Order: sequence, then C-alpha cells, then structure tokens
Amino acid sequence: MHYEDVMDKRPRAYAPYRTTLDERDLVRAAEELHENEDTRESSLALMREFIAKHPQIVRCRTDPVFLLRFLRYRKFNVNDACATLEGGLAFLMRMRTLYGAEVSSFHPNVQRMVELDAIVPLGQDRQRRTVILVRVGAMDPKETTALLQMRLGALVINTCLEYERTQVHGTVWVVDCSGMTMAHVGMWGLSEVKMMADSINEVVTMFVKEVHMVKVPRITWMLLDLLLPLLSPKIRDRFKFHRTEQELLSAIDQTLLPTTCGGQQSLKQATDNFRDMFEKQTKWFKLEEQFLMDLSIPAPGSSSSSARTAQRNEFPGEESMVGSFRKLTVD
Repeated sequence: MHYEDVMDKRPRAYAPYRTTLDERDLVRAAEELHENEDTRESSLALMREFIAKHPQIVRCRTDPVFLLRFLRYRKFNVNDACATLEGGLAFLMRMRTLYGAEVSSFHPNVQRMVELDAIVPLGQDRQRRTVILVRVGAMDPKETTALLQMRLGALVINTCLEYERTQVHGTVWVVDCSGMTMAHVGMWGLSEVKMMADSINEVVTMFVKEVHMVKVPRITWMLLDLLLPLLSPKIRDRFKFHRTEQELLSAIDQTLLPTTCGGQQSLKQATDNFRDMFEKQTKWFKLEEQFLMDLSIPAPGSSSSSARTAQRNEFPGEESMVGSFRKLTVD
C-alpha cells in the first residue's frame, strides 16, 4: 500500500499495524492505556468506520500510528477518540480560515521559527518520557508572532507524536523564561491565550506529565494568570516552578539538559537530532496539508443553522475576550 493512500477516507485496503514498541512499552500501554492486540485492532476498525461515514470529513489520515495517537490519549475510549479527532480537524480548518497559508508547517515563516532552536526535544528520560525544551528568549518579539510560536509548538508536538513511544509515555516540558521581556508578553492577545488553552485542553493528543518553568520573571505572570485558569485542573497541577537552574537539575536528568541550562548535552546536538526527526516525518506533514473537513455540511446530529453558526464563530467564546496585551507599551 502506498503511503499516500492513507489519505483516502475509504481506501480499498487499510495500512496494517506494525509496532515499533518494545516489551516494556507494550506493558505500559496495556497497564495504563488499556491497549492490547484485541482492543487495538477493533478500535482502529471503529475509528476508520467513523471517518468513512462522517459527512464532513473529506480527506484524513487512516494509518495506524496517526489514529493510535487519539486512541492512546483517550485510553481506548473510541467515542472520545473520535470526538477528539473530529474536534482537531475542525480546529485546523478554522485556523486555515483565520490565518491562511501561515498555518502550514512548510510556510517560510514557520520554517524560520524552526531555525531559532526555540522549541527542541532533548531526548527521553529514564521513564521514557520525551523531554522538550522551550527557550522563550530565543524568540525575538520583533520577528515573530504568537501564532508562529503556536505553529512551531504544533510542529514539534506532531513530529514527536509520529514516534509511538511518545504516544505511550508522554512528555516533560522545560520552559526557560530567561530573557523574557515585556515585548514577549505584548505579542499575546487575549484571544491567542484562549486559543492556546483550547488547543492544549482539546486538540493536542500528547500526555503532558510535567511542566517545569525556570527563571520566571514577574512579567510572565501577566500571561500565566490568564492561561492557567483556562487549562484543565490535571494539566494545571503539573506546573512546577524553579527559581534557578540548580533547582531544575534536581528534577530533570542532567545528561538531557543542554549546557545552557546547566546540563551536559550540547544544544546543537539536540537541535540536529530534532531536524533529523522532522526530516524523517516530512512525508506525513506534506500529506496533512491535504486534510480537509467541510464545515458547511451539518455535523452528525446538528442542524444546518448550527453549522452556519459554527462557521461564523471560528472560536466560540472569543468574542468575550475583550482587550489585548498589544495595547501595552513594550520595549
């Protein structure tokens, strides 16, 4: 089967599942996610049937690794996994309507963000969780936007999720706030903060085990005070704050942390590894450019009027988010 065929919502044959997990991974998947050969095959079949019969879905990946990210995230509750897939596709369509070509992973502005080495996977810790570093100070507020920062985050997340071990064991995030200024805060409007919270809560199919915030200046709380209440309690409770790099070293494997954070790994080595990861998954990103969901067609169980309302309200509730940090005077 040619890999491009996985975009057909009703292919003549579906791609078979071939695991990339070892015994330890499979044991965890069984214990934590209720995954075994029986639940996997039957759940994949049900999700493929859902896609094939969904009136709004025109083109969508049906390969096992893509669908398993939703099933694993929802612990093999097929109804929840299908709802998450449906919501994610609708979110992507609305993003395209609002922001156009810049939503593409291959847009020049997004690729320039990659070159900043601002969000970089560092490898897997002893618990096999993927550790991801965010370097806020590496993103020049004069050269970037909140949307581009979110697109860079999505690119990194989706690259990591193409690897099954990340789907099973989840991630640990290290957010280095050193170098953050009022200008970094000023690029985030209230609607962007809400959009990020909505995507974290409802769209991103990645287990977030811990979020370590390092060297957080007082101005950062102008954003955190808005963002944290919008996040689910489970994710909010996983935030940990460290005043110094020394405090961080007690929580994260030093061999993974870059030397810029007091660790032992070369940041260049980590970024080179990530670029290699991305290159290996480029074919999937190119296919995902073809994702299509027709939101003008009523969703199952809804009326045509509610479909038109959903089209007009690109992000429901956003109209109540009045004001913007952009009104602040920034350096």
